[in-house]
Amino acid sequence: KEDRYKIVKSLKDFKLTITGYNSKEAIVTRGGVSTKKIDPRTMQSKIIEGLFFAGEVIDVDGLTGGYNLQVAFSTGYLAGINAAL
Repeated sequence: KEDRYKIVKSLKDFKLTITGYNSKEAIVTRGGVSTKKIDPRTMQSKIIEGLFFAGEVIDVDGLTGGYNLQVAFSTGYLAGINAAL
């Protein structure tokens, strides 16, 4: 449990400096947690038990038009339901 708090603190304290953006790519984030490291049935980390991922924190890129929103809604639902178990 203490390790989880350290991870959360590190993530919350992590700072980035944005120096510019490409307008063609500005609507979607890229990168994130590899889908290979996540159980797709629960959205739980395969590495750290009790850690769940959802939305744009996951390395999934979709076309503009609501696809990324659907990923966010669906993974958020799965992560929330399973985290509450």
